[in-house]
Parts: sequence; C-alpha cells; structure tokens
Amino acid sequence: MITNVLFYIASVLLVITYIYAVLAGSPVYSAISMGVAFFFTAFLFILLGAPFLAAVQVIIYVGAMLVLFLFIIMMFDLNKPATAVLKYKPSTIFSYIIVALILLIGFYMSRGVLKMPEGFTVAGFGSAENVGFNLMRYYLLPFELASFVLLVGVLGAINFIRKGRGT
Repeated sequence: MITNVLFYIASVLLVITYIYAVLAGSPVYSAISMGVAFFFTAFLFILLGAPFLAAVQVIIYVGAMLVLFLFIIMMFDLNKPATAVLKYKPSTIFSYIIVALILLIGFYMSRGVLKMPEGFTVAGFGSAENVGFNLMRYYLLPFELASFVLLVGVLGAINFIRKGRGT
C-alpha cells in the first residue's frame, strides 16, 4: 500500500519537474529541474525493485549528462531571460494532445480499467546480470552504434571549440 502511495507521489512530482524543465524561462533552471526529475526516475526504478538501474540512472544522467548540459549552458552564456512568446503551432497542439492521452491512460490505469498484463516484469528485472546479458546478447549492435554516435559528437564538440579559438 505504501509503495503505491510513494509511486503516485513520485510520478506526480516527476511530471511536474519535467513540465517545469520545459516551461522555465532560464536554461539553468531547466537543467536543474531536469536533474531533479532524473532523481525521481531513479526513485521509481527503486520502487520497481531495480536498484542497479536506479544507480545507473543517477550515475549516467545526473552525473554526466546534467553536468554536460550545465557546461554547455555556461559555455554559450545562455542564462539570458527568455523573450519568446508561446505560439500555438501544430507541433504544440499535437504535443498537448499526446500529453492529454498519456494522462488519460494513466487515470484509467489508476482506476483499474486498464491493467498491466500479469508477469509484466521478469525475474531478475533490473539486476546487473540481466541488464548486461541482454545488452551484450540482443542489443550489442545498437549499443555499439550509440557509442559511435557519442564518439562523433565528442569529436564534433572538440572541432567546434577549436574553431572558436581561431586555431
């Protein structure tokens, strides 16, 4: 019972922090809000019984990605007040529709109308052994492609910084 209450509280706070990350006027506040949302996501992994995934979430996203975002924000001095006015473009309206559908599905799932299938999580879900086995057996090519894309991004960032110095 207490885990259900904690799940709903963490889920609501997660959605609020992500909404604030999108709507915040300052990129620094957006990045900090995104970091808080990463911690709530890690807490949800703990509630699912996957402490390894929670640790990976905190180490990779909060420890690396958030620091990278803050570094980029400080490098480009993006901490200027936002002056853009929200306009209702088709993509904005589509985004609102998608969010409304997700909230509607969540509401019906909380009422018991829609239910997750039995045995939704497998034995060993989120353990280091299971994640490593699946990653190296079934998802090796996407894993290697993602590492290649990250390498190209690092080389591009180095090239971008070198051109900025005039070398």
